[in-house]
Amino acid sequence: MTNSLLARLAILAILLPAMFHFTGPALADTSIRLVFAESLAPLSFDHNGETRGILVDVATDIFERELGLAVEVGTYPWERAQQMVRRGEADGFITVSTAERRAYADCGTLPVLRAPLHPLLRRGHKSLAAIEAAGNLEDLRRYSFISYFGNGWAKENLARAGFDVFFADDYASHLKGLALGRGDIALVTPTSGGYYLKELGLAEDLIMLPLVLDTFEYVLCLGKTSPHRNRLGDFESVLGRKRNDGGYVAVLEYYGLQPSTPY
Repeated sequence: MTNSLLARLAILAILLPAMFHFTGPALADTSIRLVFAESLAPLSFDHNGETRGILVDVATDIFERELGLAVEVGTYPWERAQQMVRRGEADGFITVSTAERRAYADCGTLPVLRAPLHPLLRRGHKSLAAIEAAGNLEDLRRYSFISYFGNGWAKENLARAGFDVFFADDYASHLKGLALGRGDIALVTPTSGGYYLKELGLAEDLIMLPLVLDTFEYVLCLGKTSPHRNRLGDFESVLGRKRNDGGYVAVLEYYGLQPSTPY
């Protein structure tokens, strides 16, 4: 983890309680269990045994401070985290809404965060010019892709659409694999993609193209068997107010993102 992010976390630990005003009731006896992808900074990650990240902090603030519902959070391999919600072992997660996830969870429509999806490839790739000239995902069908287990967008839009795609064990592994020649293209956002390019020392080996192929919208999804399923609307009501009045811009800034990122 970079020193700049560690410094922000130290400051955030002090200032986070003051960033939001308490408007909800006292914490209820019951709690909601949310699961997140491990090692997906700055969205979710473990820091000194504590689960942190933009998605974690925003969810905890809204449910606990605004809605009076205690939150239990944990990070897991992303595929496992999703299976926990599917089996009813956890209440929900914040991620991109896909058809597969909507089959076992109710997903919101108001994003906690938006992030554009860009092609990433090795510098000096023999087809760099042709890939740069692409206008959409279909124009890239003849190339091979690398993604990671649990990436529902890649499963739905690449694998099931007939693209040649290999799934690595986790987010960091798929970037390392691309740098080593496993596949032509990875699809990443400037948030986690930009972070791990620096963290893994791959910023000089891989290049992120300006072409935007889609936009990830990270929304709350609550399992259809969760006893807290009916709190989705409450969450989005508070989220909408905070988005409009800049109520969590400070969180984004401390994790190194510009305030305009989610809007």
